[in-house]
Amino acid sequence: MYRDEVGNFLLEKKGKVVYIASSNRNLEIYYENVKNLGMENIVKVDDLLEEDDFYRINYKLLDTLDKKEFLILISVEGLLKKYSKEKSILELRLGKNLPMKEIEKILLESGYSKNYMVEKRMEFSIRGDIMDIFPPSGDNPVRLEFFGDEIDRMGYFSLDTQKTVEKSDSLHMYINKNNKNSMDFFQLLYSYKQKYKIFVENIELIKYKMETGILREREREGEIKELFSKVENEGKHLEVIKSETSRSPMKKDFSKEGVKYEKLSQILEGDYIIHEKYGVGIYLGIEKIDNGEYLKIKYADEDKLFVPIEGLNRIERYVCEPGITPSIYNLGTRGFKRRREKLEKEMLEFAKEIIEVQARRKTVMGYAFGKDTIWQEEFEEKFPYRETRDQRTAIHMVKRDMESPKVMDRIVCGDVGYGKTEVAIRATFKSVMDGKQVLIMAPTTVLAQQHYERFKKRFEDYPITMELLSRIKNDREQEEVLKGLKSGSIDVVIGTHRLLSEDVKFNDLGLIVLDEEQKFGVKAKEKLKKIRDRVDILTLTATPIPRTLNLALLGIRDISIIETAPEGRIPVETQFIERDKKVIREKILEEVGREGQIFYIYNVVKNMEEKVEELRGLLPKYISVDYIHGKMSAQRIKKVLDDFEDGEIDILVASTIIENGIDIENANSIFIEGIDKLGLSQVYQLRGRVGRGKVKGYCYIILDEEKSKGKKVKMREESLKELSENGGGGFQLSLEDMKIRGAGEILGEKQHGALEIFGYNLYMKLLQEEIKKVAGEVKVERELRVDLDEEAYIPDDYIEKDEKLIIYRRAMDMDEVKDIKNLELELRDRFGEVPEPVKNLFRYLRVKILGKEALTEIIEKRENKYFIKFYNESVKFEKLYSMIELGEIKYSKKENGIYLEKRDIEEFLYEYLK
Repeated sequence: MYRDEVGNFLLEKKGKVVYIASSNRNLEIYYENVKNLGMENIVKVDDLLEEDDFYRINYKLLDTLDKKEFLILISVEGLLKKYSKEKSILELRLGKNLPMKEIEKILLESGYSKNYMVEKRMEFSIRGDIMDIFPPSGDNPVRLEFFGDEIDRMGYFSLDTQKTVEKSDSLHMYINKNNKNSMDFFQLLYSYKQKYKIFVENIELIKYKMETGILREREREGEIKELFSKVENEGKHLEVIKSETSRSPMKKDFSKEGVKYEKLSQILEGDYIIHEKYGVGIYLGIEKIDNGEYLKIKYADEDKLFVPIEGLNRIERYVCEPGITPSIYNLGTRGFKRRREKLEKEMLEFAKEIIEVQARRKTVMGYAFGKDTIWQEEFEEKFPYRETRDQRTAIHMVKRDMESPKVMDRIVCGDVGYGKTEVAIRATFKSVMDGKQVLIMAPTTVLAQQHYERFKKRFEDYPITMELLSRIKNDREQEEVLKGLKSGSIDVVIGTHRLLSEDVKFNDLGLIVLDEEQKFGVKAKEKLKKIRDRVDILTLTATPIPRTLNLALLGIRDISIIETAPEGRIPVETQFIERDKKVIREKILEEVGREGQIFYIYNVVKNMEEKVEELRGLLPKYISVDYIHGKMSAQRIKKVLDDFEDGEIDILVASTIIENGIDIENANSIFIEGIDKLGLSQVYQLRGRVGRGKVKGYCYIILDEEKSKGKKVKMREESLKELSENGGGGFQLSLEDMKIRGAGEILGEKQHGALEIFGYNLYMKLLQEEIKKVAGEVKVERELRVDLDEEAYIPDDYIEKDEKLIIYRRAMDMDEVKDIKNLELELRDRFGEVPEPVKNLFRYLRVKILGKEALTEIIEKRENKYFIKFYNESVKFEKLYSMIELGEIKYSKKENGIYLEKRDIEEFLYEYLK
């Protein structure tokens, strides 16, 4: 039977079906096939490497085995797991009388922790009448809403958006992690005393995999042999081969849609903030005054400024160089205003430069590549993984740029291991299909070598000539490469900055791919500047330097961001450990015990051999240790890396030479010494060297007791913890890194003073405004004063203060009524029944948006009537006359405005704008 026929074969089998697959890849394909063909009650049991996945699948099996019909797809790794039939279930249904306090007690006794927002399994939260629970079972957390002690609403919500995605009348959830895992898969199956149709594919391959399992777990040898005997005897054997002619259906996208719930640029009490008009102050929190809430900001000499929450868009978190205390002025002085006026002139000149660059980019024409060929489609179909949504978008944008006559200058920014290289591989193939040569440049010999091997492997079925130009090659070999580039016999060349030398000439260069451009030296960057206007350039980066990032944000370069992780990618766990030999030895033995390898980062080259000897003395003799650093010969580095990749070396002590591009799937732990001497982005890149496969990766950051007390180290530690917990990527990291390294060189020395005064956030906002002015894109914003004489704010007992500020910021940034309505629905979903002051706040915001659209100057409630004044040139007289005749409104000549007699303000504005 061919592999792509298995889906239909399984669809025909009715009843209780178990299918044992010989590979995880096959398992994936069958799962997709049967789902797409409309089959229900399917459980996929693959490698289950994560503890949370194991419990989720275990409980899913218990649910499924009770059903009349089902399909269980299971891998060899799934068979080798031990399962539990023990379960603690919480049964819920609408209208059930079950006090929230009782559920809370059950959850705490079951080992749950309480959090304001549920972020991971075995957590719950209570916000008013809303209770969120994330049990070990199920794909999504559960949301319950109570009316007294009765369940009034329930369903599932998304962790990413915190919004309800599915409602339900009843549900049950397994509420704890049972550790009584005592049954193998067949024992669990037959404990239900049912008849099953069991199919086993490629029994020889399964036998081989089980023998590998015995080598891994010697103590289970008898048990695994008995299990294989069951596999061999209980099921019907099938021979399944991969089809030569037809393609697999190879790729449904499971990446989550919707805006991720994030706390970016959150202002916390005690932070320095900057107000566009008054400058830097210290944020002291939110204070309720009369009908609304105000941000309280402290200035010099205990001056206080109270900013209404609708003025949040005038405030930014102050981000600049650490250690620099910004100037804080009295509110009554002109100090900040004078400095702002002076710096705005400099920013205007800089904005003009930016506009000129943007204009030049639009006019310079390059080569327009043709549309994709049949070969391109075939080549892309052979990609062994499923593309994520962001990856597909990046590929599309790059191809669109290449097919345009304008010269491409695009950055593809994505986390380590998120698939940037595949974007470059497809662009390279497209270039070669049009007869154009490609230059791929990496910052280190090691990374260039790795790219060469990866590209070579992907292109092996096609007549594409590819060469490496680096210091690994001798003079004669380099000369041959240069001849081939000049004559055009070489299609693709991969190397370091050597490729920018004067003796490198191309026959017809069409594309340059730069990996981690920020690692290149000044001379290399200057040479690249000269090429940029003539050849398409694609830049790959995990952590773009702030300057690059800003040029992208300002429109000088284009950017595609890959934020969705590949399916099955497990986040690397970061742990901070003291410099304790016993702890380090224990963690190393733990990793070697699971047959993994280790990077040990030690960035002091002169003492590296001593560090190697120290580790050898600490560990058993059978654990092999070696080292590499940048001062070694290229041949020696390559030899050590090859040995490490082949599993000959257990621990590789290395300098930061390995931070870019080293991709060794079996390396799952990294130890980093000397965090105080490394940039945050370096630590992040190094951390990305592990956990590249489906095995969980660990990053151990070794802290010296004395140095760990330093402010700089503390900031790095906090940032890394935050990035680890929130799954933050390299794109956010670039902004984090600026807080630590400083923003001095972001946009050149000229702008340094402006950055220091305004801070990064406000500086970028003001610069964007200046660019719009120069480009003639500024709309004149008319002032509108709105006072509805109602309490309009978010009470503390409805949403806690830090989360409340995020909601306020989102609301104040909205300029469409539908967005305001959607936000109100979101709050109703996440926090429960919306209190009157919050309803009033949203009504106020809707009225303000409608009032701006109607070009009104004043909207005020006066003695139970609404007064409206329009800007004279914008009045719709016919509409107003008809309302006056009907007695719905009254015109006041004295105040040059109208009073609503029988109309609500919001209703009137909708009618007026029709």
